[in-house]
Amino acid sequence: MSPTTVVTLVAVLAAVFLAVTAAMLWQEAKRRSFDEGVVYVVDDAVDFIHARLESIDLRRSDVKRIIEYEVFYLQGLAQERRANPVDVVAGGAEAAVEYIAARIAETHGVSYPLDGIREVLGHEAAYLRSIGAVGDPVKDDGVGGVEP
Repeated sequence: MSPTTVVTLVAVLAAVFLAVTAAMLWQEAKRRSFDEGVVYVVDDAVDFIHARLESIDLRRSDVKRIIEYEVFYLQGLAQERRANPVDVVAGGAEAAVEYIAARIAETHGVSYPLDGIREVLGHEAAYLRSIGAVGDPVKDDGVGGVEP
C-alpha cells in the first residue's frame, strides 16, 4: 500500500469511529434527558428566609432548625393510604407551629417565640412560591369551592 492510501484509510476509519461515538452519545443524552421539576434545597430555603427576617433576630442555624422540624412534622402527616387526605398549608398551620416549638424546646432546650416560628414558616411559603412548588393562596367561596 502506498503512504497516501494508508493515510486515507486511517482518516476514514477515524471519521467512522467519531461518527459512531457521536451517535451513541446523542442517543444516551436523549434517553437520559428529563425534567427534574421543582427542587427544594434546605440550605437555599434557609438563606432565603434568613435574609427576609424582620420581627425576630434568629441565627441562620436557628432558621435551619425550625425548617428541619417543620419537615419532620410534615413527614409525620404523610399517609400510606390517601383515603383520608390531610390538608397541608404552606406557611404553617397553628398545629405545626406548636409542634415545632415544643419539639425544639424538648430536644434542644431552646425556645423561640411562636410569632418568630410563624414568620419563618411564612417566608418559607414565599420561598416555595418563588421556586414554583406552590401556587398562590386560594379563597374559599363559601359553597365548597375555591376562588383563585
